[in-house]
Amino acid sequence: MPLSRIQTEILQLLAAHRDPESYVAGSTPLNRDTPRYSGDIDVFHDREDQVAQAAEADAALLHEHGYTLQWLRRVSTFYSVLVQRGDESTKLEWVVDSDFRFFPTLRHDTFGYVLHPVDLATNKVAAAYGRREPRDVIDLLTIHDRILPLGAAVWASVGKSVGFTPEGVINEIRRIARYTAADFRRVASDPPIDPAATMIKLRNILSDAEAFVSQMPTEKAGLLFLQGVEIVQPDPRRLDSYRTHAGQRRGQWPSNAEITAAMFERAAHDKSYYRGSGSPSDS
Repeated sequence: MPLSRIQTEILQLLAAHRDPESYVAGSTPLNRDTPRYSGDIDVFHDREDQVAQAAEADAALLHEHGYTLQWLRRVSTFYSVLVQRGDESTKLEWVVDSDFRFFPTLRHDTFGYVLHPVDLATNKVAAAYGRREPRDVIDLLTIHDRILPLGAAVWASVGKSVGFTPEGVINEIRRIARYTAADFRRVASDPPIDPAATMIKLRNILSDAEAFVSQMPTEKAGLLFLQGVEIVQPDPRRLDSYRTHAGQRRGQWPSNAEITAAMFERAAHDKSYYRGSGSPSDS
């Protein structure tokens, strides 16, 4: 999404406060430079005791630099503040989240530290079946077009959600994703979202994802598949030709040193992970 001026300034100012256990996540890095705008910045933490500490330190630095802060919520696992300067504002939120992920967090010039794109994608899949928000549909299309085919993202996401199956995730997304044109008008985007084209595309990629997961062996649910240094949606008929990669606490790089180096270099520097062309409403 296009970062607003105030969001860019805040992220750059606070980047030095971020570390591998206090990192930017959510839709802001997932959709950077796409048409959809976000009204907030999410800072995730691996431990509950980090949330208040990070929120207070960030708030103090913002205040020092002339921002006006209006606290919206301050509880142990969730801090939220409206940050204003001049005629611009944005919400900034600090939350605790599971440290189970596929890859370690990444250093980034704008964000400080950020979740790996694949972890951003699998987290967004979980959001899409856990709440009813039309913006999640736009993010699913972004994932499919720019990070990983939705079938592979769904397949991997169940590694983070005990008790869910890929088929169940797809069915739940399909059940929840019943939105009207008015719902999509609430999603800030430039150009505006095309509701009909967006829902047609979602139905198509959900059908493709369903066809993919139906051919996959259940014992490999929750895994990513690598072809060389690429994270891909595998051909179910040739699974032996791929390396698999599982999640763990705080993530891990593949055991092969050359693959690890190549993946890290790409994830850290290849902007195509965070930026693409076209609109989620294109079909």
